[in-house]
Amino acid sequence: WRVQMGGSSATVGFEDLLVLAKMALPDTSKDPNGTAAECIRVFREYLRGVAPGHREAPLLLAARHALNCSRVSGRPSLGTYACKVTIGTMLPKIMELCHPNFPDYSSVVAKYHDNGLFANVLQVYDMLLLSGPEAAVLVDWQRKGAEGHFQYGPAGFDLWRHLFEFSDRCHSVGSCESGAPPEGAVSMPGRINPVFMNMLRGYVWTLPAADLAALRRAYAAAVQVLEPTPCIQDRVDEICRGWDGSVHAVGVHKRLGTPEVAACQLSQRAPSCEEFIARARKLLAASSANQRKVIYLATDDANAVIAFKQAFPPGGPVELCCRHGVKRTEGGVRADGVDNEVHRSPCEVSEAEDALIDALCLTRCRDLVCIDSNLSIFAALTNPGLQLHALNNTLPEGWEQAAEAPSDTVYMTYKVAYSPMVFVRSAPTAASELLGARKVGEEVATTGRGYDGWVEVEGGGWMLVDGEKQVQSRGVG
Repeated sequence: WRVQMGGSSATVGFEDLLVLAKMALPDTSKDPNGTAAECIRVFREYLRGVAPGHREAPLLLAARHALNCSRVSGRPSLGTYACKVTIGTMLPKIMELCHPNFPDYSSVVAKYHDNGLFANVLQVYDMLLLSGPEAAVLVDWQRKGAEGHFQYGPAGFDLWRHLFEFSDRCHSVGSCESGAPPEGAVSMPGRINPVFMNMLRGYVWTLPAADLAALRRAYAAAVQVLEPTPCIQDRVDEICRGWDGSVHAVGVHKRLGTPEVAACQLSQRAPSCEEFIARARKLLAASSANQRKVIYLATDDANAVIAFKQAFPPGGPVELCCRHGVKRTEGGVRADGVDNEVHRSPCEVSEAEDALIDALCLTRCRDLVCIDSNLSIFAALTNPGLQLHALNNTLPEGWEQAAEAPSDTVYMTYKVAYSPMVFVRSAPTAASELLGARKVGEEVATTGRGYDGWVEVEGGGWMLVDGEKQVQSRGVG
């Protein structure tokens, strides 16, 4: 996929994505009619023609990054997921919206999918970036009533029209003359950018600096047409009044601890409140002596509010800004086995307002401390000048010292009880490289070191002692 240019090489388009994601392509050996081969030919021809200035180029760069990183992650399932998302989700949708030889369209419908609020906002962001500049992006955020995640307001309530002003470029389906999309509108469900997908979001922060900056600028330019309604904008302006150049505002987006939140992190863990506090302190320590120091805490974690109030009490050198009356939970898992998240229970419209207000306030800050989350990505894209500080280490600082004196008993020998095997990894986290496995019935000798439910085994590597116990406790930090 490269051509020689004066002794150096340069990538031609994005044809290399088909090599990186080869395992997700149709099998041409089982293709008697040539359908699979023709599909691959169309993909290749299209990708070869995408130039850096094309509107879809930032997404293809992000896909390339996710594919390359997941291949060397030591986590085969992550690489498989990246391939499937690239070939099965991103590429067909991008081609439908951007291919110069595909039929024209006058409007695109972004219908909500059953996920959280900002997963759906990012879907609209994709539509605004990728759809033709003359097309209208029509948003259908009128829920039916049986959703498990998108539960904001009563069935039939037009949430988009409540949160965002009308514009010719982007408005609610309910604002159409007939109350429905016009004939011929392209329906585009779900997000498109691979690094907006749950398991790949952490690759946003690790994009090469130039590619990340280009991605952020592209989205910021595309979404300038969006304006919050006065009920949102007025409250954001009131909170951020006075945040001028003399103020160093650090935004912190702390997600609560649940198994699902931890599982959606590339690091496979939810950092503790102490880690967020330490990073915020470090950033503010670089402020000049005469600067006013503000931390804006946006969180759905009730425990984080308590921890930050203790760390930054009233009258101290740092002002803590955290909105009252916002619905939060303690995380963990409910009695019915469902993650204890705000949007996993019926929500009022006010919960969607609160989330958007928090997110917009974060965009007014100088720095953002965050993890892999849709809301944090929204803030990063909306304000390309926001300095990003993702807490994405697979293990927290000091874990090696803690492993020398584990809180749980570490026995010298274990017997593998789980069938068919238990994996051996390079570090005490599921985000580390897979080294091998020990089969059921095998005896395993340990070094005596342990950390967070893992034990170090003789000969190298770490094994998880009780997977079910760890799932129940994931993210509680």
